[in-house]
Amino acid sequence: MQKIILSSLWVLSLILVDYFYGETTFEISDSITEYLQSLFDYGNENGLVESFLLIFYVFGGRQFMGMVFIILWLKSGLKEQILKLITMYSITSFLGHFIKMILAQPRPFYEESDVRLDFCKKGYGDPSDNALRSIVFYVILSETLLFKKYKVQASDLGVLSSINQDKKLQYHSKQLSNDDLYSQLYPNTMLSYNQYKFMLATFLFITGISNSYFGLNYLNQVIMGWIIGGYVLYLYYFCDLEKQLESLFIQAIYNQSDQLNNKLRHVGRLAIFTVFPMLISILLYLLRTNNVELIQQQEEWGLYFQSHQKCENQLDRFNRSFENQEIVGACVIFLPFYLYLCCYFTPGQYKPDLYNHQTLTLKGVVRVLILVGLLISQVFIHIFTRKVVMSNSLDINVAYLIVGQLFLELYFSLLLITILPLLYKFCKADIDGDFLRRINQIEIQEMEL
Repeated sequence: MQKIILSSLWVLSLILVDYFYGETTFEISDSITEYLQSLFDYGNENGLVESFLLIFYVFGGRQFMGMVFIILWLKSGLKEQILKLITMYSITSFLGHFIKMILAQPRPFYEESDVRLDFCKKGYGDPSDNALRSIVFYVILSETLLFKKYKVQASDLGVLSSINQDKKLQYHSKQLSNDDLYSQLYPNTMLSYNQYKFMLATFLFITGISNSYFGLNYLNQVIMGWIIGGYVLYLYYFCDLEKQLESLFIQAIYNQSDQLNNKLRHVGRLAIFTVFPMLISILLYLLRTNNVELIQQQEEWGLYFQSHQKCENQLDRFNRSFENQEIVGACVIFLPFYLYLCCYFTPGQYKPDLYNHQTLTLKGVVRVLILVGLLISQVFIHIFTRKVVMSNSLDINVAYLIVGQLFLELYFSLLLITILPLLYKFCKADIDGDFLRRINQIEIQEMEL
């Protein structure tokens, strides 16, 4: 608890420093952005350096991370690890949206017409979304892939089958460092663990700096994203947050036969922890939307916003962003709760690997095509719905946007926990009458014999 309090006070002090003195760095940051844009071939995403940084900018986007979630979920045998990754992404995103409403800082092109744009973004800029999400997502993802935490071995302990026997006791007691674990898993590799960490740090640095190069964030906003992301990782690795999340999902997955009153008690406790930060966010939202000075400042930013060619005809959406965009984004804090709920009340459907008992036949290929069609159609429906809701001709109350976002997150949870495994089983079930009956590998071999 002491580590949590001290680290939280340290981050809070840095947020206050950024709140009062962050604007003093804007001029220097603008100069660096304009110099970089003039130094390299910039414009319409066709410069060499620009195209290189655009790749890193895409890697830091939520769309790319969403695809990684789906792929990991389908390929991973250890679902708890992926659930932890999604939960930490949700917590990080929530903190980003919440702190944006506190700091209420503009993006560079809101106050400077000389900053050139390849694409237009709206809402507040501090902290940087890409810098904040990337540092948490890719650090946990790299650990998941590097140490094979996504796999399930015969002993159900992930990397344990790859470790020497004399090291297993240390692994169990958490005394085996990541450096030693890396050398055990990759004894013949040319890269040391420190070199790997340096490559990851370089990747995260370029991902964050790309936002300043494209004129989307000031440097202090990128740095604040790194600081908050580092704080989240500190809580995850050094304050037992990882263990708590793991025990939470394991309790939901392996105790699905609990009595209903026990389930409701666990769900109610988690619901309180989920609703409380959302209520604080709503109070902050109400304070910000009734701040006359801030509203006038946003109108001044709109004059510069519409002067950029990439932002033409988007002033209405710009005026409806800021607090509305952040409070809707803050709803992501409910995603871990939905995942927990689906794991707890959906017996036997959270592990698609249970249904790998048949190879694809002609029936299976047709069913795979049906599965792909359903997934693609869901994505297009989601994109179309967002365009309709955010169109200039509609004046939608923010409450409807919040309800819609909560529904989408519930649908995403059901998609991962229930729908995908069921459809995957549908693709693999080639025996008559085997659509709703699980048959493991041993039973199939016995039937063949």
